[in-house]
Amino acid sequence: MHPRHWILIFTLLSVTPVIGLEVNQASEADLDGLRGIGPPFTRRLLAARAEQPFQDWSDLIRRVSGMGPRMAQRLSDQGLTVQGRPLNPLAPAQQSTRNKPAAP
Repeated sequence: MHPRHWILIFTLLSVTPVIGLEVNQASEADLDGLRGIGPPFTRRLLAARAEQPFQDWSDLIRRVSGMGPRMAQRLSDQGLTVQGRPLNPLAPAQQSTRNKPAAP
């Protein structure tokens, strides 16, 4: 195979996101392969999952120390799912009305 083909294959593999990695079934190696996750975080996530599977993204964020909305979004963008679902952030319009006080 021509050397340029190897470069192309390597490039595609390095930028292609993980597709459909379910947090409740992922191995330690699978989770460590996600950008932004290191072994200490993976161990915390696996310990929380061992107690009980994650029900949804808010459950994951609440139960795993160090997991916040930004990290959850980055992991979802890489293909991580909870109960088969990617993170569904609020639309900008919903976010802006969410913090406004109710009209009198």
